[in-house]
Amino acid sequence: MAHQHNKTTPKTFQQRQTEQRLKDDKSRAVVEDMASRFSCSSGVANDFAGQCEERMIDLDFDLICSEIALGFWVDPPDAARPVVAALRELEAERRRHLAAITQLRERLLELAKGAAAHQHLTQPIEHYQGLVRDRLYPDLKLRPVQNSATSGER
Repeated sequence: MAHQHNKTTPKTFQQRQTEQRLKDDKSRAVVEDMASRFSCSSGVANDFAGQCEERMIDLDFDLICSEIALGFWVDPPDAARPVVAALRELEAERRRHLAAITQLRERLLELAKGAAAHQHLTQPIEHYQGLVRDRLYPDLKLRPVQNSATSGER
């Protein structure tokens, strides 16, 4: 019986260009969104509160795993006691971290609600887009800025 190889056909230049353009468009959208959110005090507070919530979900799962593992090792042999002690320390640290992240999330959400705290940074948005791009996608070219005076828009 002959063995058939499933070879994928090589991509054309146009396919590779299209894929790269789509990837760049997605990266530009990330840069633009991040710069917009991070240059607004309410936006950055809400974003980081969301990050806290994601971390809280991860920590809840990690704590469940810790409880299961420590349940297995309730009465460890002497040689395994240092491992169990380290697992207990890790569980305690996760609990401390969860409490801190929970408090910070609540604080950020409360701060984001206040109209007095809603401030925007003073540089043009392109400045902040450049900072994000330089850090995350240094080879990415940003969309050109359209000057409303030269484009005929008012």
